[in-house]
Amino acid sequence: MTGIESLIAIIALIGQFRSERGDKERASFEEFMQWLSQQNHSEIKKLLELNVNATIGIKALLNQDRTLLLERLASIDQTLSAIAANHEGFRELAIGLNPISVLSGQAVRILAQFRDAKASKALDIHTNDGSEYLFLDGVGGGIEITEPQFVEDDFSTLVEHRFLREGRNVKGQKVFVFTRLGESVVRGDGS
Repeated sequence: MTGIESLIAIIALIGQFRSERGDKERASFEEFMQWLSQQNHSEIKKLLELNVNATIGIKALLNQDRTLLLERLASIDQTLSAIAANHEGFRELAIGLNPISVLSGQAVRILAQFRDAKASKALDIHTNDGSEYLFLDGVGGGIEITEPQFVEDDFSTLVEHRFLREGRNVKGQKVFVFTRLGESVVRGDGS
């Protein structure tokens, strides 16, 4: 097993171990090692027994607050998915398992603003300062853009992956339609 394979496997196993333990806040290294034996992960267990630095790192992780650890594991998952999504051959797998992996932070915030405003459509209005995106329904208002230089790229990505649909109104202006897939990504179930 290569270094990255071992690292990914260990990270996944720590996440599974902590998730299975439920609300119990702390876990000992010995409990984790016993769990690895019970789950038939003898190769990983042997690797950890031979590596003092890995043992110290795992002990520190197991002593972290469960919620904080699971949040950090989710962040690592997101980062790995984003990296994989940018490599040919892994893109479809990464997107299939974690659709949000292709999205920037701004793109995710755009979807979240649709959801929060209970809006189904936003109109792209061109101004001298760039574009503004106004909700056509829901509670009204507009989409806050934090990175104007990448907004076109973010909307293109959202349309390409069917998180939004693009159409035109009778005046020929772009209208973006929030999709069920886009809502599921913001909700976090990716279904």
